[in-house]
Amino acid sequence: MAAVKDVGGAPGHVLAWRCPDLLQRRKSLESILEESAHDHANEGAKLTLTDLLCIGIGSTIGSGVFVLTGDALPEAGPSAVLSWLAAGLICILSASSYMELSARLPTKGSCYVFSYHSLGELAAVIGAVCLTMEYGISGAGVARNWSAKLANTMGLRLVYCYNGGAWGEGCNDDEDFYIDPVAGIMCLLCTWVTAKGLDLGKLIINAFTVAKLLLVAFMIVAGLSCWTGNIFESAESFAPSGVAGTIKTTSMLFFGFVGFDEVCCMASKAENPSKTMPRAIGGTLLGAAVLSALAQLALAVMVPYSAGMASVPFALAFEHHGLPWARWIVSIGELVLLPLVVFLAMLPQPEVTAAMSVDGLLPSIFRRENARGTFVQGAWICGGAVTVVAVVVPFAMLWDIISLGVLFSFNLTNASLINLRYGNGGALRQPWVDCLVWVLMACMAVAGFTCNRGIVMPLLAGEAVLVDSALAFALAFASALVVLLAIRFGFCEQCDAVETGVFKAWGVPFCPGVAMFFNSFLLATLAWVDWGYFAVLVFIFLCLYLAQLGASSRAAGRAEAKAAASGAIDHGSTSVEADGPPALTPDKAHASV
Repeated sequence: MAAVKDVGGAPGHVLAWRCPDLLQRRKSLESILEESAHDHANEGAKLTLTDLLCIGIGSTIGSGVFVLTGDALPEAGPSAVLSWLAAGLICILSASSYMELSARLPTKGSCYVFSYHSLGELAAVIGAVCLTMEYGISGAGVARNWSAKLANTMGLRLVYCYNGGAWGEGCNDDEDFYIDPVAGIMCLLCTWVTAKGLDLGKLIINAFTVAKLLLVAFMIVAGLSCWTGNIFESAESFAPSGVAGTIKTTSMLFFGFVGFDEVCCMASKAENPSKTMPRAIGGTLLGAAVLSALAQLALAVMVPYSAGMASVPFALAFEHHGLPWARWIVSIGELVLLPLVVFLAMLPQPEVTAAMSVDGLLPSIFRRENARGTFVQGAWICGGAVTVVAVVVPFAMLWDIISLGVLFSFNLTNASLINLRYGNGGALRQPWVDCLVWVLMACMAVAGFTCNRGIVMPLLAGEAVLVDSALAFALAFASALVVLLAIRFGFCEQCDAVETGVFKAWGVPFCPGVAMFFNSFLLATLAWVDWGYFAVLVFIFLCLYLAQLGASSRAAGRAEAKAAASGAIDHGSTSVEADGPPALTPDKAHASV
């Protein structure tokens, strides 16, 4: 199955328990390309560029247009349009890393595979935790949100409150502490569609995405037709909160672009992924930025800014303009189309668990597929778990953890690209570069946190800059710059992948490094309690990972002992049947994981 570099020369089941090897062991390019060829040889439907754009735009255009546009208006006024464009430019710094890596490593797994190939096995497991938060867990959260919208529209609550017990009585929508069977039904329906495969799935995705684009176009045109006042009359009318308000809103709107990387997880199902994946990612971001900025403009000219105003969504704005029919079109349209986001969030999850199973990090049931290339059993297991989460887990405390996982996965991907470009893809050829990349991540994390909490936030609040934080920021950012210069001019690029015709991100290592800074800056906006929750989740996943390694190691040991006893073993190589990779061959440097 997965060819993984075994750095110590000892059997993989022994190496599995040594931490340095977990940091160094990497998945080879040959193994990734073999998996890609296997995935594209099945009989299932393949995704064209149009299909991938529908997946990307369908998952990205959602809360940004329907919710964040209304939230941004009180913060920045009409200048929120610039905030959308600025957030898109910041996002494309990380997106360029995804574009190159998905072209070089065109298989399922996204950040998990990128990290396994370039940063090591332990980083890959953490990347898988982040992807699970972004895909499966966020899908459960959107399902609960959709259930609440359905209840508000119908005037009927089918939930069981933790704080009362009566169905639909005494529930707090802001905290959602209740059992929600309707959200569970939605997740089960999306799981069924996922298990049926892309033949049905892509028809639903394309149809719903086109309908969503038509709805957004209606909102923009109808909003512009209600133009009130002149937002360009003066600087104060366009940016009533000044530059500070525009910057603050940019940080908030960055999360409106989350979802573009879901395209990467579907690389194993794409036609000619090395060509189509970069175009799909770039097209998704461009489309999301343009549509979101236009929607923000339409809302801004329809609802004049006033100090102390509350959030004004499109539906409420249309009602204020005496257009109740437009309000109902928007409300019903959002209610009907929101399940697409649930489905698109759950769709990549079986791909991630299958990739981990191929590498022996999850049981073999997750990688079993039918003739059409659909991981049916994995889809139902993942879907069942997501359904339970959607039914019983209050998401008031999980949304920020999901954002944390997304941003952390962005940093892992940026670091993966630098390490791959400078010789550490598939094997640890440049130990110094590997060390510098980890130092770079740490320096940018410190710089981002101190810049946000010690400089920017006090300035936005009209307070004095924290001197200690300013000094820490200067030292950390200067150190990061030194590291970037050392990588760029101290080492030569020696990528293990074919260069011809492959999209190459610009400005490596500087652009990925700057992206790490901005991602860390946004991570600093999240509360420490969210970091605690995230650390607990990572710890739980790592325990499960180590338990799986132990099970695979014991199975491999028993197989070796049995083969030795029967005299059918050559001490230079061995074949095992377990939940890990099926062969341990030193000539290919396979590791039993």
